[in-house]
Amino acid sequence: MKALKKYVQLLLFSVLSITLVFYNFLEGKKLKGISLEEVLSIGSLEDDTLYMWVGITTDSTGHIYVTDAMDYSIKKFDAKGALIKKSGRKGQGPGEFLAPRLIEYHKGLIYVTDEKIPGIHVFDEDLNYKYHIILNLPINDLCITRDDKICVLSGFAASPEGLVIVNPKGNNKVDLKNPMDGEGFWSNWKKFKIDSAGSFYFVSTFEDKIEKRDGQMKEVWSRSLLGKKKAKFKKRTNFGPSEIPTEVLYKDIALDVYGNLFVLGGHVSQNRSRDIYVLDNQGNHLLTLTLPELSHCIHIDSENCLYSRAGMATIIKKYKLKYAY
Repeated sequence: MKALKKYVQLLLFSVLSITLVFYNFLEGKKLKGISLEEVLSIGSLEDDTLYMWVGITTDSTGHIYVTDAMDYSIKKFDAKGALIKKSGRKGQGPGEFLAPRLIEYHKGLIYVTDEKIPGIHVFDEDLNYKYHIILNLPINDLCITRDDKICVLSGFAASPEGLVIVNPKGNNKVDLKNPMDGEGFWSNWKKFKIDSAGSFYFVSTFEDKIEKRDGQMKEVWSRSLLGKKKAKFKKRTNFGPSEIPTEVLYKDIALDVYGNLFVLGGHVSQNRSRDIYVLDNQGNHLLTLTLPELSHCIHIDSENCLYSRAGMATIIKKYKLKYAY
């Protein structure tokens, strides 16, 4: 047994060493381009596999989990795209949905938000309902750190950057912003990701702003890729913010296995809702990648495959990212 344990440790050390050498080699090379090789397509306009998928996440074994807004459900697919299980129905009871949206996998649990039901639904990886996290505010985005901290972003939160650390076992009391703050109210509407070092990457939904902050929320860098444009707004006279946006500048954000940042552009990009801006972890714009079809979100898995939308959200496309140096 001792000999076997020593062999396994040496093998793991060798794999880690080779991986680090490979990553260092890539860091010294200039990225010339990224191409997309389609490796999987799930759903079609002709079947009921997906009605309108909204959020997507994956686990380390290649399983794919999505929220289906029109089917009031979450769905699990295997690595070949076969539906394994569906969970949920329309309602407000345990494990039920009115408008399922964000979905995040972490250590055997699935975290799901609903646009019309406050808080976070938690399921196991077999889509069995476990419990509900109380959080009485709308959630723009959701990430979980390696040390199991649940982080959410909300335009209503008064904390820095609208970031809230959620207590999964208690009632989460949050200081809220004044919802009448007008255009300034929308500045905290963002998407975000957390890298393996604990750094935060934020992209503003309605402002031309992409930034990196350390674990203490100190700014590392900030970038604008669209000539510092701002989304168009229109006046609003009823309750709520005095102005509401009519455009989205950036739609989503993802990190590849090399630490590069992928930012999905919105309405003002050259190729609307198709352009993905790729930045390194220093904030340098490396290149712009264009998706074949419009997408509302992107996701990159542990095998460095990118997922996006097709067929008006009835189809999931999976692409292998191929790098040219």
